[in-house]
Amino acid sequence: MSGVDRRIVIKGAATAAAVTAVALLAGFTPVPAGHTTETPRRIVENLDRGLVATPSGAGTFLSWRLLGTEYARYGDAIAFNVYKNGHRLNREPVRRSTTYQDDTRGTGTYTVRAVVDGHERRPSPAALRFTDGYAEIPLAAADGYTVQHAWPGDLDGDGRYELVVSRLSGTRDRPDLLEAYTLTGERLWRVDLGPGSYTQVGGNGANDPAPAAISGSTAIGGYRNDDNVTVYDLDSDGRAEVLAHTAAGTTFADGAQVTADSPANQFVSVIDGARGTERTRQPVPDDLTADGPSGGHFGVAYLDGVHPSLVTKLVTRVGARRGSFRVLFQTWDFDGTDLTRRWKHLVDPTTGATSFHQIRTVDVDGDGRDEIADGNYVVNSDGTLRYVVDGAIHGDRFDIADLDPDRPGLEGFAIQQSELGIVSAFPWYYYDADTGERLVTGSHPTSPVSDADLDTGRGNAADIDPNHRGYEYWTSTADVTRPGAGVFNVRDGKVSTTTPSVNFRIWWDGDKASELLDFTRVEKWDPATESSATVFDPAGVVSGARNATPFYGDLLGDWREEILAETADHTALRLYTSTVPTGTRVYTLAQNPAYRLGWTVRGYLQSTYTDYYLGTETRRVPEPHLTTPAH
Repeated sequence: MSGVDRRIVIKGAATAAAVTAVALLAGFTPVPAGHTTETPRRIVENLDRGLVATPSGAGTFLSWRLLGTEYARYGDAIAFNVYKNGHRLNREPVRRSTTYQDDTRGTGTYTVRAVVDGHERRPSPAALRFTDGYAEIPLAAADGYTVQHAWPGDLDGDGRYELVVSRLSGTRDRPDLLEAYTLTGERLWRVDLGPGSYTQVGGNGANDPAPAAISGSTAIGGYRNDDNVTVYDLDSDGRAEVLAHTAAGTTFADGAQVTADSPANQFVSVIDGARGTERTRQPVPDDLTADGPSGGHFGVAYLDGVHPSLVTKLVTRVGARRGSFRVLFQTWDFDGTDLTRRWKHLVDPTTGATSFHQIRTVDVDGDGRDEIADGNYVVNSDGTLRYVVDGAIHGDRFDIADLDPDRPGLEGFAIQQSELGIVSAFPWYYYDADTGERLVTGSHPTSPVSDADLDTGRGNAADIDPNHRGYEYWTSTADVTRPGAGVFNVRDGKVSTTTPSVNFRIWWDGDKASELLDFTRVEKWDPATESSATVFDPAGVVSGARNATPFYGDLLGDWREEILAETADHTALRLYTSTVPTGTRVYTLAQNPAYRLGWTVRGYLQSTYTDYYLGTETRRVPEPHLTTPAH
């Protein structure tokens, strides 16, 4: 039933119970009479065709976007013509995918034109050429620095993504840097976060962040999971802003500096994405300032279902080295001039709400408005607490997606850690993302040797076994004798006693099942042999903290995902795209709400998912409710 509007309107009290029962049996969600089934249309980026040309075989592999906005309008009726130097290459319009292999002689300029009702639309911008099989983006001189995270955004409004990257020295005497680059290798600007990014000021706990630290991977940046940066078009003018924590001494691209009464003062700054200059700033909320500067996460959510809002999760740690955390959510709106506070939620630890190392902003109840998921609890779009998963404590990672095509709504998979005397009741749980109800719960060994024997450090969910409907999930538990070890299917339970790599799922080859990204290599799981084979392993690049590259995702080309990695000498970034033929056509993942918002939070990098079922059994994906800026 995935991809179908699963709602039936209930009319009349006499028949409501009967209709509800029939609807639930059919896999639909009943809607009370008087309620509309039309969800709000989100204002999203106005992307171009994203055409990319990469050497492949004896010729050139071409890949481009089917936009979510045009898929919503035309569905399967849209097709494409491919041109080289103004001459059409294809005899019939391309319909089965958004790719084309050109084996004609010579080089040339490629463009693509959409075809609707037999009529061609205007040509796309010329293809971005990956001459060496990748796009190389030289990094500005900064000896000893490495790239930690990257955030895509259309900074200049031309429909093509640019990249904002954090560069860290990992020392206590050099500032964090924030830089912007085009995909063709031009550096646009640099923001120097200043001494406030490496000097810890105040605080009464361990891992207190420096007030302007970004992309924390050491104690200098907070509890090793902070990001404190995001990139998005908040005012819907067609150009993305950059949002970041700043403090005294932060210097913007035009030389302007932040001044403050105290070096411990923190701000949220809105930075012009095209210029690197500050547009406005606001002080962070003062609820936690007695405990020192805050670390945490930045992200974006559509809290009203139409307009994007900034989400800041502020975290301080109270007490000794292993003190308790305090967590505050503040949401913000930006209208092009002013940054204003929307609502605030101070997490009450007595509820059992426990943070993980990344937030997810996703519409868990299907009303068009996003909730904020933070580990074992979810905060509603209006700032109220939605639920806390019963019995769950802290873990590093959790996934939320449509993991089961036969079950309405979204599901989640989360792992549990056990350390320092805090012992989890179970190693992992699979749950309803709307209600927090645990659907399947993993089991610990009956006779554990120690707390560490119960610790589950990593977990992942992906469709890796086409023999079973829906997604699989697994953890980093290596001891196959443990009851919680192995690969589990959402419907059929344990399907393998051994496990693949557990870092990230990625769509790379031509089918709709997932591959796996670990370090910089892509692996394919073979259920028959219960083993993985490497299908892509680029030379000359390295991964960073937690074996992760700065970014992976559907930046350009068709619906499959690109990998952004740093060269081994840390002088450039390289962007890789798949050239594997495919017969699958899906609108660009960058215009799927949950998937796109997954890019706005970094933290401990985790797998990114769509809000509809995308797996082996997918036949047609649902049409998104989107619109683009009216500018």
